[in-house]
Amino acid sequence: MIEVTCAIIINQGKILIAQKNENSDHPLQWEFPGGKIKSGESEKECIVREIKEELNLNVEVVEALAPVQHDYNIKIIRLIPLVCSLVSGDLKLNEHNAVKWLEFEELNELDWAEADRRLLLKKENLHWLKEYLGK
Repeated sequence: MIEVTCAIIINQGKILIAQKNENSDHPLQWEFPGGKIKSGESEKECIVREIKEELNLNVEVVEALAPVQHDYNIKIIRLIPLVCSLVSGDLKLNEHNAVKWLEFEELNELDWAEADRRLLLKKENLHWLKEYLGK
């Protein structure tokens, strides 16, 4: 199983989501950005590194939400969501096709990568997302 972190970056009441590029395992699907945990790296260190590499943003981890597991047939991942606040940086797309800042109510309108969809279907995660967004 592959351990993967994802950032739920909240800023001014919106969440940053990213669209995978055409050459990814999940072409043009939407996700919470992040990546694989390297050997010896903590979840927190991983997400800070991944967001800097992928989006040129500096984030601070606020809290971990409930992880989900998904079998993509070619790989099984454990997706570990980390609520983050935006600290600084000029957004630059290094690995994604596009990004959007969305309101909570808009999240269900997209074609999500399946693990990210599972994360959004988990009731305890929805509860905490609403809390962080003031909903």
